[in-house]
Amino acid sequence: MPPDNIPESLSVPLSSLVNLAIEYWRLATWLAAIPGSNSSAAGPARHALRRFEEFFKSSDLEVRSMDGQPFDPGLAVRVIDALEDATLPDGRTVIAETLSPMVLWHGRVLKPAEIVIRRGVGKGRA
Repeated sequence: MPPDNIPESLSVPLSSLVNLAIEYWRLATWLAAIPGSNSSAAGPARHALRRFEEFFKSSDLEVRSMDGQPFDPGLAVRVIDALEDATLPDGRTVIAETLSPMVLWHGRVLKPAEIVIRRGVGKGRA
């Protein structure tokens, strides 16, 4: 049976908030990829995502996608797969896809991103 008094706040482990932030990112990414996601039918989902985003900002949590960024071995990422790309100059490496986002709190990495990179195997250097 629940207590008679409802508390003002709950103590939630940070790891639970990190997992919630990742699921928020997955849902936002999924919604953005659906054709017609800007229609009025998707309005309630976009509103809910904005509310989640506001909550994360108020908690100083940031969810960061890494897509398209130059890859640097010093980044807080875990490379899941590496693909060769003949369209990139030899030696150039970029992040092709974020599989799971980086989660930060006050700028400190709580969870590294999981990514797929593309390595240039084309002719010449950038």
